[in-house]
Amino acid sequence: MLLVLLVMVLAAGAAWATGGRLTRLADNSLTGVHWLAAAAIGQFLGSLTGGTAYPVGLIGSAVCIAVFLRQNLRHPGVGLLALGFFCNALVVALNGAMPVAADALARAGVGPFVSDPRHELSDATTTLPWLGDVVPVALPGLGQAVSPGDVLIAAGAGLLLYAGMGGSHRIPTETAPVWDELEPCEGTPALLRLKAEASADHPPE
Repeated sequence: MLLVLLVMVLAAGAAWATGGRLTRLADNSLTGVHWLAAAAIGQFLGSLTGGTAYPVGLIGSAVCIAVFLRQNLRHPGVGLLALGFFCNALVVALNGAMPVAADALARAGVGPFVSDPRHELSDATTTLPWLGDVVPVALPGLGQAVSPGDVLIAAGAGLLLYAGMGGSHRIPTETAPVWDELEPCEGTPALLRLKAEASADHPPE
């Protein structure tokens, strides 16, 4: 999913700029990662077969993802991921495929809709069409239409990555020196004045 990858790259860059590091991801406490693997396999097999197998595979993968998310709700961004996956699974389950709005494709600069087992063009019979691919993403050469669920998933994934890398919300800077510790540069009026005062207090014998 292009939008998710783009947001994650931006989140990683923001985390790096605020002191986060990829090495900190190894210290996270996410559990049940095998449920994510099962979800990915279910979606992949469903998309290959098409027809009824696709929504069934998507619903099965959504259940696996729900178990994973339930075990990790304490992590930032996981709640957004859960809501996004639920929205996508719901609209696909009700329609048999992800409905796509033709006007969203046009605004994203995408050519005519091409049907596939996972997508169908929205029409008057579509249930909950506003949960389908109705959000245009106008990227040069990479335009696409995504669903509100995809937007939530991208936001959740970005937040999870940012927090996992240890982003601090602040750009690291050097501590400002204390005024009393500053030394005047040679030739400055303040230093010349100090030298003059020292000479007046200690005249040559």
